[in-house]
Amino acid sequence: MSDPVPPAAPRPPSYLVIGPPDLLHDLLLDFEAVGWRMSAMRWQAVITPPSEDAAAPAPDWPAEVTLAGVSHDDHEAACRAFFLPP
Repeated sequence: MSDPVPPAAPRPPSYLVIGPPDLLHDLLLDFEAVGWRMSAMRWQAVITPPSEDAAAPAPDWPAEVTLAGVSHDDHEAACRAFFLPP
């Protein structure tokens, strides 16, 4: 008998947000300080926690920031999908 394959760890969510560029820049600094990845382009940003924070609750976004969606793709794939036109 073979051992069952352990379940894969949950993939961290990538939060797709829209907001003013200056505010996204401030968020970039805040999230980098705690080890989360963030990439921004104009009024859009993708924020992804590290794997060990995959189950962390979603951040509270400032009122000027809109959560446009959540992806479970890795950070780079989420950025490509969100930043590049279809």
